Amino acid sequence: MESADFEPWIAILFASLMLLVIGFFMLAMLIVYQKKKTKHYKEQQQLKTEYEQSVLKAKVEIREETLKYVGLELHDNVGQLLSLIKLYLSRPGTEQKTDVKQLINQAIMDIRKLSQDLNINRVEQYSLSDFIEQELNKVHKAGIVKTWFDNEGFCEPSNAQNRLMISRIFQECINNILKHAEAKNIFVKLVAENSGCMLHIADDGAGFQIDAAHMGSGLINIYDRVKLIGGDIQIASTIDNGTTIKLRIPHI
Repeated sequence: MESADFEPWIAILFASLMLLVIGFFMLAMLIVYQKKKTKHYKEQQQLKTEYEQSVLKAKVEIREETLKYVGLELHDNVGQLLSLIKLYLSRPGTEQKTDVKQLINQAIMDIRKLSQDLNINRVEQYSLSDFIEQELNKVHKAGIVKTWFDNEGFCEPSNAQNRLMISRIFQECINNILKHAEAKNIFVKLVAENSGCMLHIADDGAGFQIDAAHMGSGLINIYDRVKLIGGDIQIASTIDNGTTIKLRIPHI
């Protein structure tokens, strides 16, 4: 009889222990979930901070690139035009008035264009394809490297910050070619795809060893920015056979 009376207490005790274990398990799961949630939030905040810092840095770098370009144009182009105008004016003659007028008009147009280029907001005003085309035209105009651009379909980031980041990545790729590749031609293609866009940049220059270039080179900065926009980049290069860069741009 006593054994029969004791069995319900055992069942109750066992059930209580099970509830206690389940309670501890649920509490532990809740703590783990909260820790993971907090960690994820901190990681998201860190990525957001890194992204914002990279955007600001990209703005500064684009401004510096623009100022460098404007300085060269003022010295090599507008400066020469003004020197010619001064030369013509130092030689009085009615037959030269037309030439002087044309030179002045050309100088005014060049200065007006340079003033537009000085505006950092041009990255926001122009489409990605327009920006790429303008940058390639600058390189082509210098006469050192020929450039080729093929635009297939519509490829446009959803906001100005992402467009600025991609524009700066493109500039960095082109600058690396100009500094190191000794190329004669640069081939660029912007292709719209279902999953986003693909930006191809290729040159016929000297090429390089990719493993060696990863060590503290400017490529690290490019990789970091591609990661921040959720993209993917592939670089293929061999000595004396040029370099090919494929940048996948997601729908951003």
